[in-house]
Order: sequence, then structure tokens, then C-alpha cells
Amino acid sequence: MVIIITELCRARVKNSSETHPLKVWNTDIPFWVVQAYKSIGMFGFGAAVSQLLTDVGKYTIGRLRPHFFDVCKPRMPDGTTCADAINQGRYVTDFVCTSEKSSARMLKEMRLSFPSGHSSFSMYTLIFCAIFLHARMNWRGSKLLKHFFQFLLILLAWYTCLSRISDYKHHWSDVLAGGVLGATVAIVVSNCCTDLFSVARKRTMMAASLPQTRYELSPNHTHGNGN
Repeated sequence: MVIIITELCRARVKNSSETHPLKVWNTDIPFWVVQAYKSIGMFGFGAAVSQLLTDVGKYTIGRLRPHFFDVCKPRMPDGTTCADAINQGRYVTDFVCTSEKSSARMLKEMRLSFPSGHSSFSMYTLIFCAIFLHARMNWRGSKLLKHFFQFLLILLAWYTCLSRISDYKHHWSDVLAGGVLGATVAIVVSNCCTDLFSVARKRTMMAASLPQTRYELSPNHTHGNGN
């Protein structure tokens, strides 16, 4: 929605009625629709990459969630539990879950703490949208409004990350890893896989290719006409 609304507003503010050579059923496609389609496609690609990296971490590490004991209520082969003094300080690998309130899905999810999926997804999507606004919301008089929207997006991502700690679904390190992962993918995809900053790059390259002229004064140069 952020991408579509931004491209639509950009086209209307600039009074652009330009159409793309592409036609669908002999109907001209507005240029802003094509731009939105391309951006949404790359956004989806980045989301898939971020989710894949997150899932690889979850199923490879298999870290237990903070609420593991409440979800599982582990019992050892000898009938003892974690509340018994004999098990204090022991590293236990052989146990069975005895909780009757936990579903099979909950028992599966209790081992998928690292990295936080909500943190990586929220950081990716909202950081990508903030970068998109920075690149495309550049018409006259939109600077303060743009920064306000960017602040709201980043604030929402930050709140989502914190909520995963407060509800005991993740350790703080899980949230940190997920947030860094999502933000990194958003920055890489928006800068390397999209054309959001293509205009700025072209301007930089053109400025660098212009001949530089230097005027140097010789040591014997004088401003006057006399000796």
C-alpha cells in the first residue's frame, strides 16, 4: 500500500500522464503503475530472501524460547522434573513434554527462537518502505511529511521488536539478530536490486565525468600593469 499510494501521489503531484509502451488488452498502462509493479516485485523478492535466511537460522540453531518450561513442562526418564533439586544445574537432553495445554504446533515453535521472525520481517518491510519514501517522495514541499512517515515506520518496527521480548517469545539476542538481518536485507535490496536511486547515480556519474578546469597563477603573475 505504501508503494502504490506513493507512486500515485507522485504522478498526480507532478501532473504526469505519461504511459508505458506496455499495453494490456490494448489499454495504455500509466507509467506510475509500472513503477509500482517493479518496486513491489523487488520488495517481494527481498521479503522472500529475508524469510529464507530467518528460517535457515531457526531450524539450524533450534534455540529454546524463554517460555519453554511453561509450554513443555519437561519430565525426565526417571520421573523427576526441573523443579526437583537433583536436576538443578544439570544439562538435560533426554526429556518428554507433559503439558496437556500445548498443541503440536506450540511444541514445534518452542524450539524456533533464534532469530526472531517477527523482528526480521518487520525490520525488512518497514525499513524498505522508509527507504522507498526517501527515494520517491521527493516532490516540492514533501520533505517534512516524508521524514514524519519514515519516523512512524521505524517506530513501528522498533515497537514490534520490543514486543517480542515483553511477551517472552524471544530472548533479546534473538530480536537483535532478527532486526539486524531484516534491516541488512532491506538496505542491500533497495540499493543494489532496485532502480530507486538510479537518477541520483546518473547525476553523480555525469558530475564526475565533466571536465574540471583549474586556473593556476604563476609565481611571477602580477595584477598591475607596471613593473
